[in-house]
Amino acid sequence: MKFNKTLNASILKEWRFYSVDYKSMKKTLKVDPNETDDSTGIDSSEFFRLYELSKTKLTKFYNDKEKWAVSYYQTMEDRVNLLRSSKVSDQSQGEVVTESDSSSSIASATDSDDDDVYVDIEGMSNSFGNRMSIVSEASDMRSNDPKATSENNEWLKEEYRRIGKSKHFQSYIYAKKSLDTFARELDLVLEFLSLNKMAFSKILKKYDKRTGSCIRNQKLEELSLNQSFLDGQKIKDLRQGVSEMLRLVKRLRPILPEGWGSRKVYTIGCFDLFHRGHQNALQSLREFGYFVVAGIHDDESYFKLKNKYTIDNLETRMKNVKPYVDQLFVIPSTDPDLYLQSMVSEQDIETGSCCYARGDDMLNFPGREWVESVMPVHFIPRTEACSSTLIRTIYHADDPEIRKKAAFANTRYDGKPVDDDGNVLKF
Repeated sequence: MKFNKTLNASILKEWRFYSVDYKSMKKTLKVDPNETDDSTGIDSSEFFRLYELSKTKLTKFYNDKEKWAVSYYQTMEDRVNLLRSSKVSDQSQGEVVTESDSSSSIASATDSDDDDVYVDIEGMSNSFGNRMSIVSEASDMRSNDPKATSENNEWLKEEYRRIGKSKHFQSYIYAKKSLDTFARELDLVLEFLSLNKMAFSKILKKYDKRTGSCIRNQKLEELSLNQSFLDGQKIKDLRQGVSEMLRLVKRLRPILPEGWGSRKVYTIGCFDLFHRGHQNALQSLREFGYFVVAGIHDDESYFKLKNKYTIDNLETRMKNVKPYVDQLFVIPSTDPDLYLQSMVSEQDIETGSCCYARGDDMLNFPGREWVESVMPVHFIPRTEACSSTLIRTIYHADDPEIRKKAAFANTRYDGKPVDDDGNVLKF
């Protein structure tokens, strides 16, 4: 595969605008001699204009990413400290109760010893594990007693809801999911920098070969001095810190009720212009169960919901989502209730073997009233600075100036482009 194809295939679509314009620079090396300004047949002025423009865009991209990453790293530290400050107490009945200690600050939690926190969790694990073992044995002994089985199901469903709403579990989910997403984002930035550093090297080598000059080494030395971020050292340091926080978070994982990991997890979305935010969200659903079922709105209902047409048709959107879920169904209406009700079995509702999970960007999602009446609802943090709206504007707006403006705009939490005052830009 030619390098330009490798470059485009390896870089996120929404980041391609900032990448080295390898294809256009390569074209300048093949211009007709009659239309060039030197004896080599090369439009050197255009080549170096594109070269400088690529450096400018890449520098802008990195500076924005580093600024965001440093700030978000602090957010991650705060979330981990919040998780550490969530106390788990073993009640007289052996219940696992989680609560936030209002008398202790997060700063004081930071000073506590991690091993002490781990011991507390382990002690609680033994207590709760014994309790669940007793419940399981009692359930087996009374399996022929419908009343006893029903009572056990009701208890388990309430336990699922209680744990899901507990401060400890919610702090864990937000810390774990955010750190997983942050780690993937930093890895993508490192890959992006590496590919673009290689692109500069390769295109300069082509220029030397085509013109008979020897500027490649000089230009690479200049890049090493003026665009030292291409080595990615700052991002690597942040990535190492994220790995350390993830190890701590996994040790602080709350003890979950029997059967938690055997549930079906339902979710609904549109998934147009499928991006890493969608991918991260769908992967996170496995924290709530083993079998993921997703509903996807068809093209007509999408238009009615958002007052705009999809970029990707239903078939494309289904193909993009299916690798991340176990089952997929289509919703041909703006009201998903009937279709979701048709997918959820009465048995799963009765035994508490189902839940619903989605991003926290829409808390009052369509169908929530019915969903919450029959199963727990969980929310996960969305991937920051990532949205279909931004991608749609950069690559599908009719006006090239609008595309450029959107590409270089700052973004808020939900990925929408904003001005310096934080107001959403209107395109």
